[in-house]
Amino acid sequence: MESRRVLFFTASFVKRLISSNLFTLSAKRTVYPLVHRLGANLNTKVQIHEIPSKLERLHVGMGDVPQLSENATKPVIIKLQSPLFTNLFTDEFRFVQHLFEKENHELRFCGGAVRDLLLGKAPHDLDLATTATPTEMIEMFRKNDVRLICENGWSHGTVTCRVEEQNFEITTLRIDRVTDGRRALVEYTKDWYLDASRRDLTCNSLFLTMSGNVIDYFNGISDVKDKKVRFVGDPALRIQEDYLRILRYFRFFGRLKEEPAIPDESTLQEITKYGSGLGGVAGERKWVEFTMILNGRLLVLIMKMMYRCGILKQLGLPEQVDLEEFENVYNRSKHFSPNHMTLLTSILKDKTDLDHFMSVIKCSRYEYNVAKFIIEHRALYRPDKDMISVYVDLLVDSYKQDKNLVNVFMELMKYIGQADIMDYFTHFNIPTFPLKGGILKERFGMKGKPVGIAINFAFQKWKESRYKLDSEALLQLIENNRSDFVKK
Repeated sequence: MESRRVLFFTASFVKRLISSNLFTLSAKRTVYPLVHRLGANLNTKVQIHEIPSKLERLHVGMGDVPQLSENATKPVIIKLQSPLFTNLFTDEFRFVQHLFEKENHELRFCGGAVRDLLLGKAPHDLDLATTATPTEMIEMFRKNDVRLICENGWSHGTVTCRVEEQNFEITTLRIDRVTDGRRALVEYTKDWYLDASRRDLTCNSLFLTMSGNVIDYFNGISDVKDKKVRFVGDPALRIQEDYLRILRYFRFFGRLKEEPAIPDESTLQEITKYGSGLGGVAGERKWVEFTMILNGRLLVLIMKMMYRCGILKQLGLPEQVDLEEFENVYNRSKHFSPNHMTLLTSILKDKTDLDHFMSVIKCSRYEYNVAKFIIEHRALYRPDKDMISVYVDLLVDSYKQDKNLVNVFMELMKYIGQADIMDYFTHFNIPTFPLKGGILKERFGMKGKPVGIAINFAFQKWKESRYKLDSEALLQLIENNRSDFVKK
């Protein structure tokens, strides 16, 4: 059966490419047959709007895809013999493996799973690559009554099946034919070298066959063992293909490197040169990578590297940040497992900084609340003062406002980083205010505004007693001052 190249694109993407300097003569020759099929003319931008906005899949006959590139170097191959490897072959996986073998489709482990096995770690996620196209995989799984999930991945070449309780995410080998720094025109291939060459880092460009052979085209094996983080090929090209790879570089720097970790200066220069491209990447995508950096290793060093390269401002953070304060907060809170937002708030001066960050990076409501609460209350701390009573009042007030703020309050305690205070509140039972508005109606016939005024009065008296007054004592106080509430 003739193999055909499969390209995916959207109208808005093609339109941007045509108007950008990325749309070279070579790129036009690649894209022209696709646009021509839909009646669009590359020489005019008007007709570009005729391309459907829905993602289209086009099969374009442009010759057979070679099994191996002529310029491909001979890969390094080593045999992996480890119980961690054999443990991957569960009954569920063997069933999937058998389906691919029966249809003569190659299937290999790739990316993080191979890297983890080389490091002697059990893989958390199984990434798989195949020569089968998404259409071939879908037909194969449906024919064998295998459940398919995550259908939105199909247009990107990824098919996920579920066997019993185990999911398997399998991606077709592909080439990024034309890119704009955010997404690409994707071409499927059966060439493992070409797929490896489009990956970001050498440590992620490895394949592992079902027989245990690690296939390495770009010295990824030695880089993993030597704790080196390198882009595949030319860093400038890899970065411009997808600017998110800048953050992935820093994430894997923290994952692979050991202290003292020394970055490659030439790579940092390229990141500095092209870092502004991150500004065009969706905030959600940047936040996913950045949170993994914030929760990873070597964080202080990486933040200094990112600041030096001008990357922090591309993430919505201030152009001038106090990294000394960031390091102080990190060192005093790291033993308490702080939320990543707790650490990041150390370089946000005020709510204006926070709101700007939120306009660039789309955080969750909880993450926003953590940062806002810390910004509002971190100045309370005084090292020469007994802070327990101050923080008890803050916790009680917060709990009254919103019970969900208890976890947010604990992030402030981690930010302050005082072990005795943390220990106190880790075992602290929040006192419960003993009155509710309904009892005032029953006892005094109160209703409307006076009830709220009386409750607030009682709440303040309860706090002043250090939370010792019971309901009867508070009701007596209300009765003694009842005329004041009615007047108000």
